[in-house]
Amino acid sequence: MSGTFVVASDLGTGGCKTLVVDERGMVVASAQAEYPTFYPRPGWCEQRPQDWLDAVGATVRAALARAGARPAQIAAFGLVGVTHNAVLLDAGGRPLRPSIIFYDTRSRAESDELGARWGGEILRRTCNGISPLWTWSQLEWVKRHEPEVWAATRLILFQKDYVRHCLAPSPVSDLIDVEGSLLFDPLANEWVGDFIGDLGLSPAALPGVVYPADVVGHIDARGAELSGLPVGTPVVAGTTDTAAEMFGAGALRPRQGMVKLASVGRIASVASAPLGHPHLLNYRHVVAGLWYPGTACKHAASSYRWLRDVMWGDTAYQVMDAAAASVSAGCDGLLFHPHLQGEWVPYWDDRLRGDFVGLTMRHGRPHLTRAVMEGVACALRVGVQYMEALGLPFDEIRLVGQGATSRLWAHIVADTLNRPLVVPVERDAAYGGALIARMGSGLFPSDVDALAGLIRIEACLEPDPARARLYDELFAIYQEADQALACIAHRLTAFEHGR
Repeated sequence: MSGTFVVASDLGTGGCKTLVVDERGMVVASAQAEYPTFYPRPGWCEQRPQDWLDAVGATVRAALARAGARPAQIAAFGLVGVTHNAVLLDAGGRPLRPSIIFYDTRSRAESDELGARWGGEILRRTCNGISPLWTWSQLEWVKRHEPEVWAATRLILFQKDYVRHCLAPSPVSDLIDVEGSLLFDPLANEWVGDFIGDLGLSPAALPGVVYPADVVGHIDARGAELSGLPVGTPVVAGTTDTAAEMFGAGALRPRQGMVKLASVGRIASVASAPLGHPHLLNYRHVVAGLWYPGTACKHAASSYRWLRDVMWGDTAYQVMDAAAASVSAGCDGLLFHPHLQGEWVPYWDDRLRGDFVGLTMRHGRPHLTRAVMEGVACALRVGVQYMEALGLPFDEIRLVGQGATSRLWAHIVADTLNRPLVVPVERDAAYGGALIARMGSGLFPSDVDALAGLIRIEACLEPDPARARLYDELFAIYQEADQALACIAHRLTAFEHGR
């Protein structure tokens, strides 16, 4: 094998994927590993930073071995990861507690208090509205309920930045990921001193802010031992998983959109400016001058993994797909709402719960499996319609995420949305991370036209008219049942919490 390669890892919600990519932008090797999520109390959701580090090390070693790349051929390494997930480090650089994951809802009271105290100033300064999703709310919870942890905190890093810091010391973050803290002003490009002061946080505890493609360090001896990457390998800052997916999928111009079938069902559209709405997520694009305002349904592929874990065990997803394909569209009248820990768009309600509606004796595992796929597709349709109603149209939608590797699920989404979907060959955030790493190493064009020409398309999926009509009918029932069951979900949540 000849040429120069980059290695990139994506720290997703449920696991890590690492790619080795050559000078033509072609993936030559990949590896994946899952890690656990813990739910110690109702509404709580945590992961261990050490599990992230172990997964990156294992997948980088495996991908390098499969590629057969020599150390001298590795030009750069990049990491991307999930937004909002903070790691609190002590004076020795050790994590003080598990990371609170963005699914977590424990900081609702803190979030409400911040909203009451700061009003519209948060939206004005950060282009986003307050909720338990954001790191600021989570940090307020730690400050109030774990004062000994808060007092010992000397540095706060985000998921990918912590792992990168372990491999190549670099206490920085990129200007997109820091937006997820809700403590950063993306228009002024600076931390918001008033918000940091409100939190009682020393500015020295926050990372420096750089651009995603900046080289911020080099693999040191410890990093080489942990990952198998050569000492001295340049490491770029990287960015958030969604920003990397938009970039790697070729959504590079205004009105190009993305629907993401990953742990979260992310929906975003490229725009020239943020849209200041409290229930939209506004982040800058990797391409300078662009943004990708959007929204999300809280559980997409994570619903499928949940079903696998509780009902299928170690069964491969391909086996589940085959079982789902044996069931006709509409699942013989079975519905699924994927609100497994509340829902974002359009309700922004942490008290909602998932459910199967319409179970009968004729329904089995294949029905429940397809119902999860269809329920997630309906939730994505809610998000697309919500964005369009706010004035964010889609001239084109690119389907990305690990769930998009299922051709059945991709077709269900196309039929439910009733619009064409462009499916890139490379659908993962790790691929966008590899392109960013190659840009940082000076081996890849940064011109938008040149980048667009490198994105290969696997398929353009057209909706089937008959199934689209069927899913129109199912979607209406999905929404009506969702609204009717909301009060029941609230009562069950109160019952679970003992209130």
